Amino acid sequence: MSRKIRLLFVIENAAYGGGEKVFSQLIKGLPKDRFNIFCASLQRGRFYEDIKAHCRFLPLDLTNRFNLRNIGGLKRMMLEHGIEIAHSQGARADFYCAFAAAAAGAKAVSTVAMPVEGFDVNPLKKRVYALLNSRAEKKISRFITVTGRLEAALVSGHGIPAANVMLIPNPVDLSEFDPSNFDAGRVIERYSLRGRLVLGALGRLEWQKGFTHLISAFKIMSGKEPALIERVVCLVAGTGSLEAGLKAQAAAAGLEKNIIFCGETADVKNFLGALDIFVMPSLLEGQPLALLEAMAMARPVVASAIAGISETVTDGEQAVLVPSGNPEALADAIYKLVKDPEAAAQLGASARKKAEGFSLALYIGRHAACYAAVAGRDGGSLLNPEDPV
Repeated sequence: MSRKIRLLFVIENAAYGGGEKVFSQLIKGLPKDRFNIFCASLQRGRFYEDIKAHCRFLPLDLTNRFNLRNIGGLKRMMLEHGIEIAHSQGARADFYCAFAAAAAGAKAVSTVAMPVEGFDVNPLKKRVYALLNSRAEKKISRFITVTGRLEAALVSGHGIPAANVMLIPNPVDLSEFDPSNFDAGRVIERYSLRGRLVLGALGRLEWQKGFTHLISAFKIMSGKEPALIERVVCLVAGTGSLEAGLKAQAAAAGLEKNIIFCGETADVKNFLGALDIFVMPSLLEGQPLALLEAMAMARPVVASAIAGISETVTDGEQAVLVPSGNPEALADAIYKLVKDPEAAAQLGASARKKAEGFSLALYIGRHAACYAAVAGRDGGSLLNPEDPV
């Protein structure tokens, strides 16, 4: 048996998001007889609690805006532990990790779920990010992207050789998100949902998620059939900088009893299980995990027709897709599904079937094969890209 690949994951971990979730899945799922796994990030929060028993944890604080000492710190970690591959995610982690890996003689791998041009920052800061990112890209051996659009953006827009870019769509744990095995009782009781038709949305309360358009769409729907809307409720799970403004918008529209802000939820499966329709009014996405999880739970989906979503579902087959930023179209699509539960159920069943192509086992297997290639192994003792774990 060939020796194990010594693999370091690097992520900021200032909050628990999609990047932290997929890194957690990789850390827990990669075969330990083939990988020695390390992780460098903040030593706190949900991500740390998830992974601390599954790897050698190395405390690292990347939350300072710009601190070149982080490069030296990471380099020392890599040399001390004989790291062969350092896999980062996030602009700040990518920058420090790329330079540290080059200095330590390790190979850098970066997952790009959102390129710097899509960052929600002021123009000056975006230019700084773009400059630092362009420097780091030259030192990264392999890029992993989650959609074809992002793959094309890296190759054509960033000038990265196509051979250095690998497309691995995001995963969903089909055994966890099982529409035949969930308990939504606590969600139903907490928000008094019995006898009501429940819509739901899940994501950070930031402009990219488009929740202001969801509230506007709900207001438009309320004018279509007031008696129906009285029994419809929309749960919004997540936190973010727009929380107060969104609550004020809902109150101004007279929808305080219809739109319920639930805060962050760790029990995503049972939250989704309580829903009749899942709504994703996003304006900008990579490939949203919440969409895959709603699909796996066989929930009918109404979502924006944007890259990342339209590459994951087909309009009229697994979801109803509408133009982004268009509350009238969003309202019309939701209303039609509310009035046609049979069509909604068909969409949900088709969504579950499509979700099976995004299995966690396939995701882990493809990463294992990627690491083997980057490490210069022939892969004989590692996983084939199509092998289950």
